[in-house]
Amino acid sequence: MSKNKFALISLVIVLILALVGIKKCTPDAPVIDDSRTPSEYNVQRAEELLERMFLFIAYAEDDKGCEETTGTYFCGARQTAAYGVTVKPDGSLVKKGEKVSRAQAKEWSLHHLRTHVVPFLSHCDGVRLSDEKLYMIMLVIYNMGGELVTGYRLNGTRCGEPARFFTALNEGRPVEEVANLLTRYRKSGGKRAPGLLKRHWVEGAIGLGIITPENVLNLRPVQFYETKNFGNYYWLTKKRELVEKNGLYQLRYDETTINTFFNMNEARNGKRSVKDILP
Repeated sequence: MSKNKFALISLVIVLILALVGIKKCTPDAPVIDDSRTPSEYNVQRAEELLERMFLFIAYAEDDKGCEETTGTYFCGARQTAAYGVTVKPDGSLVKKGEKVSRAQAKEWSLHHLRTHVVPFLSHCDGVRLSDEKLYMIMLVIYNMGGELVTGYRLNGTRCGEPARFFTALNEGRPVEEVANLLTRYRKSGGKRAPGLLKRHWVEGAIGLGIITPENVLNLRPVQFYETKNFGNYYWLTKKRELVEKNGLYQLRYDETTINTFFNMNEARNGKRSVKDILP
């Protein structure tokens, strides 16, 4: 072997070793603790996502103009402030006519997420959930309550069986299947609640990454409730009745349905967007 060839090979080896050394020493990415259980991961990751999660809360709940007008509104059985808040951090209820700013309501909403939503994710112990699935299940718990969803009380004691959609999510089943299972919860006061069924479409769309923390900012808060045609969310029969399989309605997430949703729900012509109702 000639001296020049030997020198060239030596130089290449030195460069390779140098590059390997740089890669080992450069802290480009945080070290992922792979020893965390799915339960630990889901709780910790959910806590990291709360600011972005709040954008979905604002979209699905609205501020109802509370800061500028009456202060509260009546929803279900309770007085409610902006972003669906009914309970203050001290445990007292929001009162009729109470003036609550958007900033205050956001603080209370985030407190509720931390104390009455995220803890229930400790029961998501089957798989590590994607960010999209975490957003979805947190929005569901925010609306339905952790006990009904998981079958556990906040103190960790058992109070019933978990909802089928929660079990499916915990087993890593496809989001479309989980969303269809949500349609079992479709009644209020013994009657079918169209608004709840429309909300389930939105929850599934968040879980699928169709509605994101980025594009939700340009949507009109709670406008999805105003859609009169169920065919914009669900598969229908020729008689315009909801298709039902095994007691479940079948949600639509095809390209046409998604495009129609954004065309009908994006804020245009001076209409309020989620950005406009943030503190």
